[in-house]
Amino acid sequence: MKKSLLLILLMAASSTAAAQGFYMPIPYYGNNPYLFCTIGVPTDCWAPISPMTGAFTVTNPYCFNPVSAGLYATVCPQAFIGGGSASNLGSAPKVAEAGGDAASTDTN
Repeated sequence: MKKSLLLILLMAASSTAAAQGFYMPIPYYGNNPYLFCTIGVPTDCWAPISPMTGAFTVTNPYCFNPVSAGLYATVCPQAFIGGGSASNLGSAPKVAEAGGDAASTDTN
């Protein structure tokens, strides 16, 4: 009886921890996931391809650091859940074109 009660309590505690969200400290860029996931760690000889999927490419196999690359593959897909599409991640904000719209400052 005590074992089954303990098992139920452990299962409840683990489901509560999972519902609170995902957090893993990043020892790069002051624990900033945006910078880490868009720039990667060039000194560790890998570069990000898609932060949404965690895909990266090795730029030099001789100095490649699999620890930081593995951290990227783990953290970045969790950091950008529902946060936009891969096509606009890291791009500059769109600016309205001048000419004919209400935001134009043409005073003729």
